[in-house]
Amino acid sequence: MTTLITLNGLQAARRQAGRTLIELMISLAIGLAITAAVSGAYLSTASTARVAGEMAGMSDTGQIAMLMIGDSIRQAGYGEIIGSDVSFGAANVDAYRSQTLFGGGAHIAGCNGARFADDTSSTPTCDAAGDVNFDSLMVRFQGDTAVAPAQGRIDDCLGTQVPLEALPANHLGLLRTASRPMVQNVYFGINNGLSCRGNGRATATDAFGAAQQLVGNVEQFKVFYGFDDVRYTNPNTTAGASIRSLRDAAYLNGLAGAWDYVVTVHVCMVIRSDPDAGRGIRANSAYKYTSCPMTAVEAAGAMPTTDATDSVVRRTYNQVFTVRSRSTANPVQNF
Repeated sequence: MTTLITLNGLQAARRQAGRTLIELMISLAIGLAITAAVSGAYLSTASTARVAGEMAGMSDTGQIAMLMIGDSIRQAGYGEIIGSDVSFGAANVDAYRSQTLFGGGAHIAGCNGARFADDTSSTPTCDAAGDVNFDSLMVRFQGDTAVAPAQGRIDDCLGTQVPLEALPANHLGLLRTASRPMVQNVYFGINNGLSCRGNGRATATDAFGAAQQLVGNVEQFKVFYGFDDVRYTNPNTTAGASIRSLRDAAYLNGLAGAWDYVVTVHVCMVIRSDPDAGRGIRANSAYKYTSCPMTAVEAAGAMPTTDATDSVVRRTYNQVFTVRSRSTANPVQNF
């Protein structure tokens, strides 16, 4: 009887005993493996979502900036054309025919790796060399019809209304007095971003407003120009004979009147993410990204690539815009 009691007691003790050390170690190892797998999946998903969100934001801001710049370039040099409207009187028809109210200042200008010395001037010159990754671009066009009634208001790049400017003194057709709102937008890089300075202000005698940043985290802003070589040499060349080369601003600034023969503008911009956006995906590993060309020769070929070892995500925008006022067979104008 005593032996049975002892065996029953041993069996009960075994039933009440805990896990062995080996069992605990195995359970702990399995738990850690599951936790590591779940954590890894979560971190990977979170990192991917962070990169995707960053890319989406960069895409939106980059597209908006390129849209704004492109709209300005397409309108560069636009001025209302005064035709043979009989309301001016038969005696004045010849004086007004084919005259454009865009008669003052450059319609487009640029600098390579530099800012304009005075970006409030309608005929700006380039300042000393600065950051080679950032060019400057000035675009000027008539913002609204000068013949009443107005058909709508076009503001500068900062959304500010521009003042009326009088026709230049040497404008032909002086029988008619006129003024017109001239929009002047200057795009340039500063403080790791792309900024624009417009000419919106209350009156033409007031000071220009301060520049404002359009896009942040910009690494490059490079601009090149499709140049009509043939018609620059011979403005009366027959239609279809034009040969366009790709030039930079330094080349065009060295030729008198060359900007009148710019027919396209090639704009490239590289936007980078915040430093931690791609961490965990590209950190400490080499990768390549498309960068902007640094010379006209590069711009005429395939887009270059650049090696990087950081964790920054980049987005490159490259687009060609037509200068519509100079896209006709013969860009010569008589003001």
